[in-house]
Amino acid sequence: MKKYIRIAISFILLVVTAVLGTSCEKQLNLEPISDISAGVFYNNANDIDLAVVSTYNSLYGVMNKEFVVTELRSDNTYMSPQNSETSNVPYRAADRFVLNSQNIYVQEYWRALYRTVSLSNNVIAHIDVVENEELAGQYLGEARFLRAHAYFNLVRSFGGVFIIDEPITGQEAKKRDRSTVEDVYKFLIADLEYAAENLPDVSSGAQLGRVTKWAAKALLGKALLTRNTGSDNDDAITVLTEVVNLSGFSMLPSYADVFSISNEHNSEILFAVRYQSGGVGLGAPFANYFSPIQSDNFVVTGSGDELNVPTTSMSAAYEAADQRKAVSMADSFLLGSKYVQTRFISKYNSTFSNVDDAGNDWPIIRFTDVMLLLAEAINNQGGPTPQAIDLLNDVRQRAGLTAYTTAEVGSYFDFKLALELERKLEFAFENQRWFDLVRTERAITVMNTHFSTEDQYNDPTRPQFYTSPISSWQLLLPIPQYEIDLNPSIAQNIGY
Repeated sequence: MKKYIRIAISFILLVVTAVLGTSCEKQLNLEPISDISAGVFYNNANDIDLAVVSTYNSLYGVMNKEFVVTELRSDNTYMSPQNSETSNVPYRAADRFVLNSQNIYVQEYWRALYRTVSLSNNVIAHIDVVENEELAGQYLGEARFLRAHAYFNLVRSFGGVFIIDEPITGQEAKKRDRSTVEDVYKFLIADLEYAAENLPDVSSGAQLGRVTKWAAKALLGKALLTRNTGSDNDDAITVLTEVVNLSGFSMLPSYADVFSISNEHNSEILFAVRYQSGGVGLGAPFANYFSPIQSDNFVVTGSGDELNVPTTSMSAAYEAADQRKAVSMADSFLLGSKYVQTRFISKYNSTFSNVDDAGNDWPIIRFTDVMLLLAEAINNQGGPTPQAIDLLNDVRQRAGLTAYTTAEVGSYFDFKLALELERKLEFAFENQRWFDLVRTERAITVMNTHFSTEDQYNDPTRPQFYTSPISSWQLLLPIPQYEIDLNPSIAQNIGY
């Protein structure tokens, strides 16, 4: 798909930017294509295909800020103590849970997600120009999957949000109100169910990297497990079992191979945001964002910003034999002939020539995620079965660790804690940890322990970094202030 995107991107940027740029950037339905402009642009299947690709491209904007409102707000990472209290203030506000409705990264994350929604809606609204019924179903499936992915992140981050299912004007957007959490889940689950029924089983060739039915089923299982009302847990078991047994995806023998830049889109990756270095506008910035300050070119080209740093407890959480640590992070780096003791994320590092232009993909759904979600859902039924323990141990043993015995993880809570730790290490720095803690109702306990024990927040020489215990209202982000300003009748989340 990288080659495919590169071929299409210049045309997309010229055409889509032209038709998007006429609308107000601060409206709820960010950058909608007007009916007149869309009517000119969407004439045939090729135009719809380009529009679908542009929707995939919108994920770059989402990922650029997602780590700030997920990983940085978890116990995996914090804002570097090497940055002063006056540096990168919005990052530190997110890290310390003192952000407000005007935090620039909260606003940008919201806008990026609604941009994906808007682009998806334009594909859906103009699908009639595609005459081939099967192809139309695929494009609709892709658009509805991407829209559902955006809404899944919106509802988990902000609670009840605005459901927009068609292109609308800025004036129409001002009249919309927030929907309930229940309605948002109902909406996104319907999208995922459609995608799972209409997307192809595999993607290959020029289509490589485009979403398949198995990615849709995997995300559907996670959404059901997260909503967890009525029969959701049982339904999640059904769909996740299908992915594990029937998808053809599998866990690689080596954890390092999952993230190797020469082995991308392997059998463990159900869906990823794909990046390409080489100065083509498709490079990833995360290697520079996460690498040490003043590391010159000894870690990555152009040094680093140290915006997202592994915590002391994160480093200590790995057992000595755990092969995942060396892939995911480092405790030091060689600067010339001297080792500098500073922790940094290495999972997204590779060789590239230009700053913020790495080629490492960012995984969104991995097969091991499906395995561990299935184990979680089974445990939710009253405790772990041998199948659940096997799923957990398969992931653990791949990392080079000893399997758990039934005596160690045979109870519901023992298994839950063991699974929580395994997901923390398996998906380190992949923006999973915060959502895991919220889904399992462990966020407040874990984060308050984090704030009371982690070195940065308890340095007597830097009391400005002290962080108070969090409360339940802080599990959600604030609705961006500009939305409230546009429509004062919109309710802000409690506490903000």
